[in-house]
Order: sequence, then structure tokens, then C-alpha cells
Amino acid sequence: MSTLLDPSSRSLVFAVFSVFVVICLMLCIITGADEDDRALVRSDSRRLRSWQQGIAMGGDTTTVATVTVLVGMVAAFGFDGLGIMLGSLIGVMLLVVLIIEPLRRHASLTAADMLDARGSGGRAVRVSWGVVTLLVCFPLLVVQLVVVGNVAAALIGQPGARTGCIVVIGCVMTALAVSGGIRGTGVVMLAKSAICLPVLVVAAVLVLDRFGGDLGRLLDAAAQGSQMGEAYLRPGGYTGEGWVGAVNRIGQTVGMSMATLAMPAVLIRAISTKSPRGARTVGRWMLGELTLLYGALALVGIGGAALLGAALREGGPAAQVFTPLLLARALDSGGILVAAMACVLFLTALAAVVDVTLAAGITLGRDVLGAVGKAEDGRPEGRTDGAASRWSAALTGTVAAVMAVIAADWNLVVVSTLWLALCGAALAPVLLYALYWPGFTARGALWCLWGATALSIAALALSPYASGTPESIFPEHDFRVWDVTIPGLVTVPAGFLLGWLGSVTDPRRATDGSPRPGLRRELDTV
Repeated sequence: MSTLLDPSSRSLVFAVFSVFVVICLMLCIITGADEDDRALVRSDSRRLRSWQQGIAMGGDTTTVATVTVLVGMVAAFGFDGLGIMLGSLIGVMLLVVLIIEPLRRHASLTAADMLDARGSGGRAVRVSWGVVTLLVCFPLLVVQLVVVGNVAAALIGQPGARTGCIVVIGCVMTALAVSGGIRGTGVVMLAKSAICLPVLVVAAVLVLDRFGGDLGRLLDAAAQGSQMGEAYLRPGGYTGEGWVGAVNRIGQTVGMSMATLAMPAVLIRAISTKSPRGARTVGRWMLGELTLLYGALALVGIGGAALLGAALREGGPAAQVFTPLLLARALDSGGILVAAMACVLFLTALAAVVDVTLAAGITLGRDVLGAVGKAEDGRPEGRTDGAASRWSAALTGTVAAVMAVIAADWNLVVVSTLWLALCGAALAPVLLYALYWPGFTARGALWCLWGATALSIAALALSPYASGTPESIFPEHDFRVWDVTIPGLVTVPAGFLLGWLGSVTDPRRATDGSPRPGLRRELDTV
């Protein structure tokens, strides 16, 4: 991988990336919020138009793992990789239709405010929501930092510099998150989309042009190049065959949909929109951007299978991460497209890590640490100091960089599956119940959050992801109980079941089946 870029292209990539980082840092400082936590999250963001917020939310959903790991899966396994993209788009549609408008109506700063407003909150629920959100954010941050560290080390031709790249990039991104607030990071997202989306669309057009604009011919070449034949166009290449494959495929779609619906950074940006009605407009812009983006990524992945052959499949996850760069080199031997694609990976990682770090910092500062100064029902006694969220974001970024160094040699698909499982099984059911079931209580929220979290971790710990295969975290051991690697079909329904069971058995529930009326209130609906 050390020959991905020639010296001139390498200089161009780092020149563009350095200029972009400096500009983003300046924009974050200029447009960043003051020390008040409410301004940090919402009021500054009101200066962004609906289409700008929608593009920024689309950027929150698009991580560097989407552009590398997911494209690599499409190139290596075909249909199953495309199924993940479909699940993500379904999740965005559910977010627009079911979540974004009522969430903005009931939440003030974080999603935990909505639980208070709908009568299923309290101090314990707020802290639990915050802790589970952090458990979702940290694996997501680790994946971003490891991928961009690997790419940076390969681009400079020094694989041994990976640790240094992870630490330096982590520090830069943490600084951007701390200085920018929601509006500042929104500007970063807009700048990233203005660069990344056109490059990916151009790459997709070049792939089609290579095969005369004939999509059928491209698919045939991908099936032949992957050495899978017609199996490339059928499910089972990654998820497996038989009942295990069926459980994996259904769990993949269900889990990805629910996880996309409840991504912490997306929720916080949705809360920061101008109004409930405006939030729905923002969601439509987000859906439009992601539809175009995923279409381009799908063509890039299929083109990788057609032009790069079975080398990616045989190289495993470590080689598949470089699929966009290898395809760019196959399409343009001059190196310009490779340099542009490398910039896409860097900028996507920067923007995603910045927003996730900010979301984790706000959650840690307000919902976990800030809950100590709240009333017994978990409602804020006053305005939380924005400095707490900034320091929390700095702490989050530092810890994530350390964890990324430790997990640098792990299978990134395992880490990605962990945050997707937790987000889809624990956070999404609580959101939907709190918004649409009047009988949902604090006990149901706690059972869902902690029960689904424990079940998701156990399901992955007892799967081939943890042990028993060369790609496992512990390949020298074998404590597998089942062969399912995508447990969404089990964990997501279990999360809903635990939320229902905890609520219907709650002794504090009113006789009509609803929570105590004193707990239900409306927050800022502006």
C-alpha cells in the first residue's frame, strides 16, 4: 500500500488537507458558540438554513467507515454490502417520518430532555441514556480514527507511523469539536460535502464510462472479477447461507435501520434545528443527499469488484479499506483522482469525528456529569455551563484516540457492528416508545437501555467476531455459542420487549396505563 501515491500527489493531498484543517479551525473559532451550553447546541445553529442543516445531518450519517469499509464490502461481497446501504436509507426515511419533528418539539438540548417531557425520564434515565450514548460514540470514534490512521500511514509510505497519525489526527479533530459547537461543526460538514460528494460522483461516472455506460455490463464484470460468479449478485456472500445467513441478512437491515434512526450526532443536530416544521424540511434535504451519495458509493464498490478482481476479497478487511484509493488508481494512472479520493477520506473522517466527539461531549457534560445538579426527576435546575460540555468533548476525544491506538489491529467490522447493535437495540426503542406510547415509563426506559446493551454485548462476545476464527479479536480462543455475526434480528425486538415489559410492570404506573401525569410536560417548542 505504500505506493498508492507518488511524491507529488502525496504533497498535494497533504497540502489540501492542511489548508482545509486550518480553514475549518478558523471557521469554528469565528462561528463557535459562547460558554453557554444552550448556545453551544442550539441558538448559533439557527443561523444555518434548512438545506444547510440537512446537508450537515447527511454528513453526520456518512462516516469514513461508510466510504471505506462499506465500499470494500460491496466490492468483495456484492449484494450483502448493498443491503447495508439500503438499511441505512430506510433508517433515514424512518427518522424523517417518525422522529425528527416530534423530537425537536419536545427536546431542548439532548434526547434525554424529550424523555423528561414525555413522562419517562428522571435522573437515573438521563444518566443511563448518556452512558449508553457514550458506549455508542466511542466505538464509532475508534473506527474513524483507525481507518484514517491506516490511510494516512499508507499515503506517506510509513506503515509504522500509524500510531502517530491516529494521535495527531485525533487531537486536531478534538480541537475542532471543542472550538466549534453545533454551528461551527455544521460549517465543517458543509465544506466537507462540497468537496467529497462531487469527487465520489465523478468516480462513479468514470466507472460507468469505463463500461460504456452499461450497468448490466458493469455488473457482469463485477461478478466475474470477484470470482463469485452469479453469487455476487445474490445474498449470502458475507452473511452466510442457511438459517444463519437469513438471520444475519434480516438483522443487518433491521439493525442498520434502527441504528441510523438513533445516531447520537444526528439526534443532537435535529434538536438544534429552527422549529419542528423546519426539522422535517431538514430531514428531506438529508435524505436527498444520502440517496445521491449511496448511489455513487454503490457504483464505486461495484467498480472495485470489476476492476480489482478477487484481490480485495482475498486481502480481507485490511485490503478492503483501501478499495476507493485502489479503484481511483485503476481509473486514473496520473494520480489526480487518487489524490482527490484521499482528500475525501481525510475530510470525511475529520467531519464525522468532529461531530461525534461534540455529541459525546455534550452528552457527557449534560446528561451524565450534569445530572448531579438536577432535580430528582432529572430536569435541569438551571442552564448548564457550556464549558462542561467543551471539557467533556476534549476528554472524549483524548480517550477515543487512546482506544483507537489499542484497537488498531482489531477487525474494524467487529467494532462497527458493536456500535450499530447498541444504537439500534437500546437507543432506538426508547426513542420510539417515548414519542408514541403514552404508557412508556422510566422503568421501561431503564430496562430497555441496560437490558438491550447487555444482550447486544453478549451476542457479539459469543459470536465468531470475538473468537474461533482468524479474523476474531481473540483468534487463539474459541468460546462461540452461535455463528450469527449480525444479531439485530434478536437484539432489536428484545429491546422493544424489555421496554414494554418494564413499563407494564412498573408499580408507579397510573391505573389508566399511562405514566403519572405530573411527569409529562412540554419543553421549549420554539
